[in-house]
Amino acid sequence: MSRMRIAIFLTVAVLILGITNAVVYQALATTFGITAAAPMIALGATIAFLSLSFIAATIIGNYYYNVFTRAYYTMSAVWSGVLVYLFLASTVYGLLTAVFPTLVATGQWIIGGVILVSVYGVVHARSIAIKRISVTLPNTPEAWKNKRIVWISDVHLGQLHGIALAKRVVAAINALSPDIIFVGGDLYDGSGARDIPELTLPLRDLRAPQGVYFVTGNHEEYGHKDEFVSAVQAAGMRVLDNEMLVLDGLQLVGVDYQDAADTGRFTDILSRLAIDPRKPSILLKHEPRDLDVAEAAGISLQISGHTHKAQMWPLVYVAQRSYKGFAYGLKRLGRMQVYTSSGVGSWGPPMRVGTDGEIVVITLQ
Repeated sequence: MSRMRIAIFLTVAVLILGITNAVVYQALATTFGITAAAPMIALGATIAFLSLSFIAATIIGNYYYNVFTRAYYTMSAVWSGVLVYLFLASTVYGLLTAVFPTLVATGQWIIGGVILVSVYGVVHARSIAIKRISVTLPNTPEAWKNKRIVWISDVHLGQLHGIALAKRVVAAINALSPDIIFVGGDLYDGSGARDIPELTLPLRDLRAPQGVYFVTGNHEEYGHKDEFVSAVQAAGMRVLDNEMLVLDGLQLVGVDYQDAADTGRFTDILSRLAIDPRKPSILLKHEPRDLDVAEAAGISLQISGHTHKAQMWPLVYVAQRSYKGFAYGLKRLGRMQVYTSSGVGSWGPPMRVGTDGEIVVITLQ
């Protein structure tokens, strides 16, 4: 990521945080009847510190990985999720009290509800569901009928999710006895601390007769791509970098995130690979964008992640709109089927409300 893009991102993030803080600050002050100067300054300073902590923790975590950086990152990440729900609750609270002033006293109940939802979200985010779907591809070879494909994405190993999660994911996948395994990007959270690649080591124990294949996600592009890719290869995974393999009559295509993020380059890559539309094909692509390009190239099934299904309700509606209805689940576009996973881990708030972390088992028919 270029310095200009980082600067723009940080500017927008600080602006959003400023607006969010102002709304939450006003709601909390009103709810708890804070009017004296000193308590109001303390409240504002506390909210501002907590809100800016996630940015600070992300920067610090890019250089160091230890119990202190992980604790600070986790605390700030949890607060970022609480802040989302505080902002939504504060907005609703402000509108209600503007129309019905007598409802000011309900503010404490609303804050209590936010705390309960946040606690649930943190606990629920630690669970991993097994999502099973069946997909019928045109002219599926006999060798692939009833075979099990396991797809995982968005594990986000790093400051928040450590080696314990990697081991849990490996144990859960191996228990499914998959025929082939796909790892669809954002295996890492993007941290550049030297210890991070070691989190990949448990993935050496993944077992599948047809192998384990990997494509990069946007978090692998955050300045340390070569190190991440080397760690993935050291763990025994085959990195598909804008290439196609033919496995027992099934065309398997994998594209690099950065190349696939550019519509023109993505179009050229698929054209160069000369995909045969008469034969079944699976495209591994981190983000479910430019679906029309993949469909026109003759892809039978695209598998993606990236969206996390927005992690926290009601943000899923924003994600669905942004991805034109393809933010989650099995959908169809013309002749092509698309499955977008909600991912395994989380990024930012370690919360899931109305969504599940998932390992996907796809059975070919």
